[in-house]
Amino acid sequence: MKTRLLLLAVLSLASGALRAGGSPPPSDDQAVLGAADVDLKDEARIGRGKSTFNESCAAFCHGQEPPLFVGRKGLDPDYVYQTIKEGGRGATPMPPWGNVFTPDEIWDLVAYVEFMGTLPPLTATSK
Repeated sequence: MKTRLLLLAVLSLASGALRAGGSPPPSDDQAVLGAADVDLKDEARIGRGKSTFNESCAAFCHGQEPPLFVGRKGLDPDYVYQTIKEGGRGATPMPPWGNVFTPDEIWDLVAYVEFMGTLPPLTATSK
């Protein structure tokens, strides 16, 4: 009887956690890379990111070398990754792209966004 009550309590807690949005931590093979694990200065990665950006992001929303990114240093790469993956979550109208791009493709985009931050800001006279 005590075993059944204990089992019922454990199942109730687990069910409540799942309904509340809780999820088990990822296993080692599911672990998500963070910016510290990715070379965002790799020229090949930046090139792939630029290509993906121009084909998808620039074509539909942002435009080529948008002022939102050019000359804007200091964006947190992990935040940029999550925003691309999960969208703006109401803070911006950006849709989630996590079901479109692989994690590696998202890191390519992050590398390109970070690269654009090193470019001189666009001014009215430089257009």
